[in-house]
Amino acid sequence: MQNRRRWLLALAALLAAGGALWLGRGRILAAAGALLVDADAPQRVDLILLLNGDLDTRPAAAAALWKRGLAPRIAIARSESSRAVQMGLVPNVTDLALEMLRREGVPREEIDEMPFPGGVTSTRDEAVALRAWLRQHPARSLLVVTNAIHTRRARWIISRELRGAGIRILFFAVPDRRYRLERWWDNEHGFLGVYNEYLKLVYYRLRY
Repeated sequence: MQNRRRWLLALAALLAAGGALWLGRGRILAAAGALLVDADAPQRVDLILLLNGDLDTRPAAAAALWKRGLAPRIAIARSESSRAVQMGLVPNVTDLALEMLRREGVPREEIDEMPFPGGVTSTRDEAVALRAWLRQHPARSLLVVTNAIHTRRARWIISRELRGAGIRILFFAVPDRRYRLERWWDNEHGFLGVYNEYLKLVYYRLRY
């Protein structure tokens, strides 16, 4: 009888906990998305670093910050050319970003393209390319432009690569136009974005 009562109490507690989690799932999921964001208020810096990817939002955001006078120049690392790019079927993603910046009003001479052997394929590659490039083009402050959910991982990677360089690194969070971060689980793009970002966070922590 005593054991049965304990099992019933344990089951009741488990059901109550499950019910509380279910009722509060919206807040829990929203907090999980917000945890990926680690950004700063835009300030004047020596250089804007535009990370490759999400052509729908990042180049326009970088151009808007440049036009506000927050930095005299924009830098971007040369991306790896896929087989399709090598065959001349599609442009390199970095060339697309450069053209979008130009159409947004940023003169080509105000944009620096950072080289990298074979082209960058990851945020870490971009951080390594930046570190090498800064040796010849010193900067005391940097504003990194990337998607909101990418800011926490990007901060960890870039800050780690530039450790000891004495550079103030700020991050600008670009909202994704395809979903609201507060309800990321309602949208396929949001779900995949947050899910993949957590996987990459774990991978980078274990790998590097």
